[in-house]
Amino acid sequence: MLYNLHWPQELWLTPLLLLVVVLASVLLPLPAAYHPLTLYRYFARALGQKVNPDPNRPRQQLYISGTLALLVATVPLLALVYSLLQFSELPQLFDALLLFACLDWQQRRSTALQIQQTLQRNQLALAREQAAALLLRRRDNLTSMGLSKALCESLVLRSSSEVIATLLWFLAGGGLAALSYRLLLVLQQQWNSKTIAGRHFGRPVSLLVQLLSAPALLFSCSCLALHYGIRRCWRQWRTANQLTAAQRRNFGALPYCLLCCAAAALRRSLGGPVYYDEVKRGRSRITQIQEPAAADISQALKLTRQNHLTLLTLAAVIILLQLTWLLNY
Repeated sequence: MLYNLHWPQELWLTPLLLLVVVLASVLLPLPAAYHPLTLYRYFARALGQKVNPDPNRPRQQLYISGTLALLVATVPLLALVYSLLQFSELPQLFDALLLFACLDWQQRRSTALQIQQTLQRNQLALAREQAAALLLRRRDNLTSMGLSKALCESLVLRSSSEVIATLLWFLAGGGLAALSYRLLLVLQQQWNSKTIAGRHFGRPVSLLVQLLSAPALLFSCSCLALHYGIRRCWRQWRTANQLTAAQRRNFGALPYCLLCCAAAALRRSLGGPVYYDEVKRGRSRITQIQEPAAADISQALKLTRQNHLTLLTLAAVIILLQLTWLLNY
């Protein structure tokens, strides 16, 4: 019977907590030196160097080492957090703290804006050094245009994987789910399978992150398509969709789709070959009317902010629906 229906209590606080924590992370961001993820990055890097000293070992052995290292780096910490969560008298507050520890987008945004200012002062060498925090690829051969393009791509992709995906997993499973995903993402970034050292060792965590970040990539693509025109984004995808099998592997289907939508929204060309550890990886060029410039870095940040605001708006709508439900029933 309808009058016996009650909105689940667990769904009441989660979107509200999400809004509060995101607001806190924007107004009171932790400095990079004191952020928990910074410490975990150092740990992941050291563990990778210890467990994977020789990337020329047999592929199967590297897969096994990567899988075991993944378990060592995540299971004990998550088990400890789960135990604390079970004994916590304020589990919602604990969830909020976990989500706060997973968000460091303001650092990315600040770094990107610093690089933009450096490029506008024509200090290309300094900008290349600053971009190390955002780019894995080789940077010493990038022009100002190439660096601007790489940063636009990185910001759009990182926004989806680091922010949207984390928030979606928080909505789906609370703070522990968000933390689990974020730890895996840090491992994937530190043991990146695009590098020679992580080509096989980082493959297990890379596949896992690709699967877990897929909903966020689809959400980001949908947001950009709705904001800037589904037809325009579809036309961009059809025009640029001339990939060989190797190029598809280097791009990935969903990241490629997201970059097509971003190129259509920015009206700037993206994609093209990149170098990792002196190895050239072919990628399809996503051609637009103009090449990116330094000023387009802030435009890419605007795209990411729109996606973030869309998700936050959906969380607010959920809260309003719950309020309406409670008032009526």
